[in-house]
Order: sequence, then C-alpha cells, then structure tokens
Amino acid sequence: MSIKDRFRELDSRRIRKLERSRYLASLTVPTVLPPSGWTNEEQLPQPFSSVSARGVVGMASRMLSAMLPVNDSPFFKFNLRPGTEPDPEVNSYLEAMSGQVYRKISSKNLRETIFQALQHLIVVGDSIIIMEDDFTFRVIRFDHYVMRREVNGDPKEIIYLEFVASSNDEAIEDNFRAQYAADYASEGYEVIYTRLTKEEGEDEWTVEREQNDQIIERGSYSVFPVIPLRWASVAGENYGRSHCEDIAGDIQSLEAFTEASQEGMAAASTFWMGVDPAGITEIDDLAGQSNGSWVPARTADVFTLSPAQTMNPQIQATFQAVETMRREVGQAFLLDSASIPSGDRVTATAVRRIGQELEMVLGGAFSSIARELFVPLVERAVFLMLENGEIDERLRQQFFTRDGALNVEIITGLQALSRDTDLMKLMQLGEMMRNLPQDAMRTFKFEEYGRALITALGFDANNWVRTDEDIKAEEAEKQREAMAAQQQMNASGAISQGVSNAAMMDLEQTGGQNIQQTLQGLGGMGGGQL
Repeated sequence: MSIKDRFRELDSRRIRKLERSRYLASLTVPTVLPPSGWTNEEQLPQPFSSVSARGVVGMASRMLSAMLPVNDSPFFKFNLRPGTEPDPEVNSYLEAMSGQVYRKISSKNLRETIFQALQHLIVVGDSIIIMEDDFTFRVIRFDHYVMRREVNGDPKEIIYLEFVASSNDEAIEDNFRAQYAADYASEGYEVIYTRLTKEEGEDEWTVEREQNDQIIERGSYSVFPVIPLRWASVAGENYGRSHCEDIAGDIQSLEAFTEASQEGMAAASTFWMGVDPAGITEIDDLAGQSNGSWVPARTADVFTLSPAQTMNPQIQATFQAVETMRREVGQAFLLDSASIPSGDRVTATAVRRIGQELEMVLGGAFSSIARELFVPLVERAVFLMLENGEIDERLRQQFFTRDGALNVEIITGLQALSRDTDLMKLMQLGEMMRNLPQDAMRTFKFEEYGRALITALGFDANNWVRTDEDIKAEEAEKQREAMAAQQQMNASGAISQGVSNAAMMDLEQTGGQNIQQTLQGLGGMGGGQL
C-alpha cells in the first residue's frame, strides 16, 4: 500500500472528528481549520459573534505567557536522575548548559509557533509541531495529518502532508479539481507524503517520503522531530478532545441568539409610510415630492408603520439571552479575568496568577500540554546541537542512553506552581523561626534552609552557598593575613624599641646631639632644643 493510500485509509476513520472540528472552527477561528476544498481565493465563514474568536486568542495568549514568560529564563532545567550523587560543579555545569540550549531554541520562531499550535488545540483538540534541523518550527494543520496511537497514548504512526511547487503547472491546472483536490493540494502545488512509524520495543523512528506515488527518501530518526499534542486525551482514541468541544453548547447558543438578534434588529429597523384611505390626503400628492414642497395633506391622515412596535418584547428577550451567553462563553475562555501584562511588566506574581487560573479552569490540561511539548522539544534541541558540535559531547552519553544520568525537568505550568508553593512555605518557616527560643535555634540547620530557599527561587544553590572547602580556604587565608599582620607589628615594635633605646643612650652620652642632627637632615624639628 502506498503512503497516499494509507493516508486516505486513516483519514476515512476520523471523518466525524474532522467535520466536527471544521464546524467548531467556523464558529470561532475559521483559519484554524478551513472548510473542505477551500482555496485561498475563497472567503472563509464569518461567525455572527466575535466573542468565541476573542476567547480562543485570549486563552492562547494566557497559556503562552505562562509557558514562556518574557523574562529570558529557561522553561526547563537539566537534573540528575534519582540515585545520582549531586556535585556542585556538575550542577553549575548543567545550569550553564540549560541556558545555552534555551537560547538556541528561542532564537527562531518558537513563540509564534506555540501560539499557533495552542489555537489549534483549543479549537480542534490536536496539533503537531515539527522542529526542523535549523531550529525553526512549523505547525501542521489537522486535516493535513493522520496518526495512530498505542493504548497508552504513545504515537506509533504519523503521516503528514507537505506542499511543493509543481514542475508541471499546466498539467496541474488542467486536472486540479479531479485529481489534486482530493489530495489536499492547492493549485500549482504537489503533495509530499511523509510517514513515520515506530515498532514496539524499538527506539528509532522509520521515515519514508513519497511524491507522485514514488518513494523519494528513506531513513530513521533516533530523536523524533515531530511533536504531537492533544488538549485532552481519552483512552483508546487516536485524537484528542478540544476545549471548544467541551463548551460547544454555549458557543452554538451564542451564535444562534446573536444571529436572531441581528435579524430582529434588521426587521425592526424597517418602516413604511401610511396614508389613511378614508382621509382627504392622496398618496400621489406625497410620493416623489422634494423636501420643502407644498402638498395638500392633513397630518391625521399620515402615519408610520414599523415591526418594532410589536417586536420590541421579543427583541429585548433576545438581547438578554445574547448577553447571558456572552458572559458564559467569556468565563469559559477567561475573558473576564484581569488583563495580561506585557513586556517587562510580566512579573513572577502575574505569571503565577495566570497559571493558577489556567489550572483551575482547564483541569490539568495546561500542565499536560507543557510537559508533552517541552520535553521532546528540549531533547530534539540537545540532539541537534550535539550533531552540530555546538554543545559538550559528554551530554550524548548522559542524556540519550538508558544508563544516562540526566533528565529534563519542566519548570512551567503545574511544576512552577508547586515551586511557588514551596517558596511560600519556606518563607513562613523563616517567619516562625524568629519566635523560637535560642535553644531551639541551635538545632536548626540554617545551611539546609538557605539551600532550599535559593532552590525554590529558581537559582542554583551551589552558586550561592559556599562549600566546606571554600570556608576552610577562607579561614586559612584569614589566618595567613593575621599572621602577616602580627609579624609586621612585631617588626615595627622591635624597630621602635631599638630607636627608643638608642635615643636614651644618646641622651646619656651626648645630650641628644646625634638625634638633633638626624632630625635636621630629615627636615624635622632641627630648629628646636631638646
């Protein structure tokens, strides 16, 4: 079976999921998943209400701010696996390596790609990110890939589409609708099918690429370049469930009520001029007359007709329904929360607040997405940097082997919230220590407390806490300085004592003449008398 046929087979198994996702996209952000057969020349569906679209964009922005705060701090760190003896020099080295990898990852379009992927996750529930060899990122649209997962949720087969400019434009233009539309191509482009598979028990991924029913490339990946993401997973399902799917009823109701209110307002805005047929005023005398003209008429015969006179109660009820659903949908997307600070004003407190809100509303989806996204992203980055000779080669053995001592710890999402909680508890402990008696203070491990406090703040304690060797070296240096100072004082004292003894002898023998001559030679007190 060709890769194209395999793609169509897997695509046919998710037709309901695809249709449902397209419908949700049409009510929120249509560009996330356009209708089937849509081309760039066609207009996308326009929802009646923009609340859902603003909700998707706002929630994606909040998640991005919590995942990647704009403060140049890595969202991860390298840790030693349990059972490995920590070493201050090793910890400092790992901290430097994490900063190096983070700067490499964030040098390209990481933030833009994650923001786009988050919108796909919120609306559709699925998205995949591809990390290229040059550290650029791109998002594959849901209708451009299919996949299968193991029972535990691990991916085992992924097929995604890429588009390249055709070398035979005329042939494509002649047969576009009949041949290429079914292959998800656009006019003037050809499709490349990329299939990645992983057999049970194997560490490497097999990759095959097909174009025009011909295999053009075969190979393997030891570190997976494709990062598949799900909003919410269901056991046994290949694809995820989206946030919009959970609140689809509210979104549909808001759309229906908004449409009804717009139609009601349009109907209510219409009116007609009426003339009493039993009156003396003739319609022909009024119709077509210019402003300011003299016409034979009686004001009692002329009146206005409008549906608003009878529709007003229904319109008001529709307006109330729209406002109610606006609040419901807005709360589901956190639109009623405080605004997100920007730039340098994004503080740790603001990030913590945003993360707490996301965790409460999303029920753990936020932390799960952060973990499934960042761990393979960091692993891929380290692998590429090793291949390019941009990082210490020793990381290969310690990071990518079964007996390696290193792992990746994500310090965003729920993990960051847990660290903040630890920090608050440590600060409370410090306040309690002030009220303890001196006897209890003697048994308190201040050094361990300081290390825990520094770690909770996100710093490497080894860079701030002196080791026993450092303390011994400092004490030895102080002792040497003290001994040198004492020796200098002793020498100065001996000299002073010698001078004093010589002066006394001079006074006894010469009456101080030698001292007076010495002072005169030095410009001292030569003019005086002893």
